[in-house]
Amino acid sequence: MKLDELLKKMSETPDSPNVVERKYDDIEEKIRKEELRKLTLENEAREGENAGDNQDRAQRKEFADRIFSFVAMYMFFVGLVVFLCGHKFSSFNLSDTVLVTLLGTTTANVIGILIIVVTYLFSRKKK
Repeated sequence: MKLDELLKKMSETPDSPNVVERKYDDIEEKIRKEELRKLTLENEAREGENAGDNQDRAQRKEFADRIFSFVAMYMFFVGLVVFLCGHKFSSFNLSDTVLVTLLGTTTANVIGILIIVVTYLFSRKKK
């Protein structure tokens, strides 16, 4: 057999294209598996973000109720002090300077706490 005949015979064999096609099929299958893996990981990450967002919402509601209760009790206490200072039937008495300081600092503290906490609790994350 001559070299040309041998090459011609080898090129005509049906196995050689199938080997190449199988290699391409294997590569395409690997690519599809990696794409599926990537999509699965992205889906799991989004599910984790959603679970975190749900937990944040529940905590925000709980802390919003707690903040409201704290501020209401604090303001009730200050109102009680002002009421007791204003009526002569009680022996409780504060000087005008102390009363003005109490009201001023109370107002500043309550507003400051509300602004800081509400800004933190209800801030929007940029995604």
